[in-house]
Parts: sequence; C-alpha cells; structure tokens
Amino acid sequence: EPMLPTAAAEDDPMEPQWKTGDRVYAVWAGNGCYYSATVDQVSQSSRSLTVHWDDQNLTYRTIPFSQVMEPSESTSAWSAGRIDKRASVRAVPDKGRCLFTNEACDPGQVVFVEGPTLVALPALNQPLWDHLQKLHKAQPLNLGTVTFHFAALLSQLTLDPVSIDVILDKFVPDPDEDPGEDVLRILASMEESTIADIGKLQAMSPHRLQRLVSAWRYNSFGHHKEDGLVLYNRISMCAHSCDPSCCWSYGDDDAFVLRARVALGRGDELTISYLQDEDLLKSTAVRQQKLQNWRFTCACERCKLRVDLGRGFRCRRCRIGILYASTTGGLEPCRVCNTSPSQEDVQMLLHLEEEYVNRVENLDKTDVVDVETVYQAAVEIFERHWILYVMDTILWEAYREKNLQDAIEHQRRRIEFHEHYYCRPTFILAWCHEELGDCLTTQFPHRKWQYLQEFQRAYQMLAILCGTNHQYAASPYNKLCQANQTTGAVNGNAAGDMDQTSG
Repeated sequence: EPMLPTAAAEDDPMEPQWKTGDRVYAVWAGNGCYYSATVDQVSQSSRSLTVHWDDQNLTYRTIPFSQVMEPSESTSAWSAGRIDKRASVRAVPDKGRCLFTNEACDPGQVVFVEGPTLVALPALNQPLWDHLQKLHKAQPLNLGTVTFHFAALLSQLTLDPVSIDVILDKFVPDPDEDPGEDVLRILASMEESTIADIGKLQAMSPHRLQRLVSAWRYNSFGHHKEDGLVLYNRISMCAHSCDPSCCWSYGDDDAFVLRARVALGRGDELTISYLQDEDLLKSTAVRQQKLQNWRFTCACERCKLRVDLGRGFRCRRCRIGILYASTTGGLEPCRVCNTSPSQEDVQMLLHLEEEYVNRVENLDKTDVVDVETVYQAAVEIFERHWILYVMDTILWEAYREKNLQDAIEHQRRRIEFHEHYYCRPTFILAWCHEELGDCLTTQFPHRKWQYLQEFQRAYQMLAILCGTNHQYAASPYNKLCQANQTTGAVNGNAAGDMDQTSG
C-alpha cells in the first residue's frame, strides 16, 4: 500500500526553549505528578532543569526536559511538519499503514495535536442535510444514518483537491467496492435539487461518492458536541488495540490531542481504542464482535490471551475460588482448590453465562428491583465477570442519590473489577474514583485519608488522559485543595500546589 507523502520538514521546535525565571509545570519524582514551579537553572548538556517548587519543597528539583511543560499547555493544532517530527507512518504486514512515535514519551505527554481535515456538521450546509434527512425518512438508508453520506457530499462541496485526496487515501475494507443503492439513490435525487453548487455533486461518479462514504464510515469520529463527524489525516492511521498505547481528548477548534497512555519508547506503535471505555471492560468475544463494524478481527495482546479474566465463575467445589474461561471454550482449574470442573459443569456454566448475558443486555435500568433480583442470582454463579460490572454500574447510578451506603459498595466493586480486568487509566476509572471520593466525603467525613486518596487517584489518571490543565483534571484537584483547606493540613506535594487550572 502506498505511503502518504511526508510533509516538508518545518523549522518548528519540538519543545520550548526554557530560561531562568520561566513558570512551568514539572513532574515531582516523589509521586509522578505535575506541580507548578519556577526555573532556576537550565542544563542543555543534560537536557534538564533545576526548579524551585512553589510550595518550597526542596526535594527532586532536577527535572528532565521530557517531564516539563508550559503552565498553560496549548491544545491548538500542530503544523504538519511538527507532527512529522514526532510521528511517522509505516506499512505493517497484515495491518496496513500504522503510526509510530519518533521519540520516547512519558505517560500523559502529548504525542501531537492534529487539526481536522473536515468537521462535517449539519449547520455547514443545512439544505443538504435536510435533503438527505427527507430521503432517509421516506426510505431509511442502509447505514441507519445520513451522517456518512452528508460528510462525503460536504467534502466534495467544500474541500480543495488535496484535502479530498487525503480522504480518498484512507483505509476502506474494499477499495473496489461497487456503489450501493443508497449512493445511486442520493445522486439521482440531486438532479432535482436546488442546493447551492449542486453541479459539483451532479458531476460526481457513483464510485467516487461510495469511496468517500466508506472513508468517512471507517475513519471518522463522532463530533463531541453536535450530530456530526470529524475526520483527521494522521490520526486515521492509528490502529486499534484493546490495550491502547495512547489516549485522546479534544483540543481547540476540534483538534485531536493524542497523549501517551503508557511510557513509549522511540519506534513504539501509537494505538487507540476504536471502542468506548465501557466496551474495553467486556469479554474478548464481545469486543471482537463489536470490532466487526470495522471489518477486522483484533489480534492485540489482550485478545491473544489464552484466559479471559473478565469471565469468572464461582468454583462449584470450594465456593471460594474462581474458574476463568479460556479461549478454547473451556474453564481453567480453580485458583484456590485447583479443582478442574467436569465437562458437564463446564457446559452448564457456559450455558448459564449465555442466558445471563442476554438477560443483562435487556435489563430496564429504571426497574431497580428487577436488576437487584438478577444481580442477587448472578453473584451465586459468577465472580469477577463483566456482567456483574454492568449491573454494579446500574445499581450505583440508581442508589447514589438515595442510598449512599449501597452506592459506595457498588462503586467499590466497579473499581475492583476495572483494576482487575483492565488496569490502565480510563475516564471511567478516574471518574469512579472521584465519585467514590464525593460519596465518602459525605458518608464518612472523618475518613480524610480515604477520600483524599480517591481524589488523588482521579487527578493522577485524568492528568495522563487529558492533561493537568483540562477541566476534567481541575475537578478532583480542586476537591483535594478544598479537603485540605477544610482541615488546615496541607501536606506539601502530596496534594500538590498547582496554579488554578483552566477550563
């Protein structure tokens, strides 16, 4: 597969040129969190700074450049040349084009920030959107939505040839795909349309429109605020992994801020999850089924594990240990009594699992009594199973306003399962810790050590996921400060002394 042409290198520095007196955020090695400081000395030879911490702490004052950032980290889109210095595209056998980092990155460090090729929102061409909605209402499109066809037509109407070629170059499962009936129907409807610049659409070949539709279908992201889509150039080269090396958030003007979720070495692959965070907590089989929407079978390290630790069954012999499901269709021996289940028990448990999965997927979240009934029965059969996590989530949401003690227990179980099955930082896990901290503050105000720990964990995770300056990270950070101010016991860097974060 041909590689995309690399943009000409630009004289765009990869990092700020620090000088004495600069205000910075730097990692305090005592706990790995960022805190505000002032630069005392700069050593270009060792690529490090000596800083003066705002809280007067005198430890861990020498910081490598890679662990220092500007006080208001910019989330504006980088130039193409700057992105090319940080990441490169390579062809990988059996995967196609994938994205790799050109230099090491720490967890939470921005890999790059890319602006969109196009943001396809209805307001950009309301007549075209309304026209497609009318067609969809008369006879529903096969994709169940008009957004992909709208984005494809909007690309043809608004983008320059180079940008359109960027979209046409994107991965599609079948590059020679024949035009579908929806494409033919839409183009035929254009003959009588009064949309501005309709000539550009009437002149489109059915194959070109189909390719644009497929490019948007398999490479775009849902817009975070409106009913529309966003497509990026380099980001679309990121392969999926159920244990992604990167995480992302939106920046200025719909820019895509890609961050390292884990420590990356030079040459490591940059991957993201095509699934929602909650889907990463479901079984391998469920994840792989959902990924069929992108027409591939995931072969990441998590999916290649022989034992699925998200499908646990109570041992029928000792009733203490857990039998985990294997990818070969059986159950592993109990991890406590080492008893192997009989084939009859295996078949019975797997059949029960199938019935419970169907039952849980069709639960009415508002019928709390029914959810409790299913949950009570399920805990007699399953342990550390993703369907219990789903019900713990439903019951947490049901009880958080009216039964705080039960809500705390279900939230604790959610956290326990998440950390057992998928230990990486996710927004779900970070918010679980923050929400648990909120509940503990109300229910057990004397347990300062406990709710401070929850807020600290939430902050540390969100700092990795979206940066210390993001409004998400500001929430648990401010709760940390308020809790410490309430008791008048600020413990130096343990709670941080960061400047007020921006929204």
